[in-house]
Amino acid sequence: MLKNMKILEKIMKKIVLTEREKLLEALKTNPLCSPLNSDLRENELNNEDGQGMTKRIWLNPNNQKCFNFGWFTYQDFYDWIEGHGRIVKGNTPEEKQKFWEAAKFVAEHDYGWAIGYYKKYFDLIDDSYYPERKKEWGMNSRAAKPLKITKTNHEEIISKVFGDICRWYSDTELTYSSHLQTKIDSELMGAKQTLFILGVGYYGASNTPEEILNLSWIADICKYKSVYRYFEKNNIKMPDWDFVYKNKY
Repeated sequence: MLKNMKILEKIMKKIVLTEREKLLEALKTNPLCSPLNSDLRENELNNEDGQGMTKRIWLNPNNQKCFNFGWFTYQDFYDWIEGHGRIVKGNTPEEKQKFWEAAKFVAEHDYGWAIGYYKKYFDLIDDSYYPERKKEWGMNSRAAKPLKITKTNHEEIISKVFGDICRWYSDTELTYSSHLQTKIDSELMGAKQTLFILGVGYYGASNTPEEILNLSWIADICKYKSVYRYFEKNNIKMPDWDFVYKNKY
């Protein structure tokens, strides 16, 4: 009897759900469709053609780079859950698909969006550089062609030093909570401090100005490029970043 009552309670609860409550439950089925304003405030607004009014809901999405904010109908929200419609940015189905793919990639990879944003600076870091070693007796080795700091080659020095770090950390994907994340941060700090003591580069805000001599900034680029190289090595398909960044506003 008790079991039957619980079943009945569940059925009744589903029956009495409001349209807004049903939408809230539906949004939980797709993690990409995450509103900052979880209350989903409703309002009756005039239709665009001036004929009548329609119930709409205000949306402020977590991912505002791939999704629009504003007043949308219930159907707009259900379209969003399926990866198309007015909430997804883009003017054509093909463009909307590119934004949807970018949203999925960012949700699945911690450094996804940073890679897309900073990709244009990756050439500043020479991860093809490999310091040749000259072996000596026993386990000792020295750099066959050591880098020499001059007054005019500081950018080259920074590019190669951080390039060597980038190369070493491109075999495993970095994540915010991984052990490798802690390890690369420690190594980057050592490289920054050593170069700074030698008079190569300077410490500045990590995001401005965007130049290789800013050791804080270039260390971040090194981290993002190592993740990018990991995706390349493992044939992980990346979004059309050039299109997404050009059209995200």
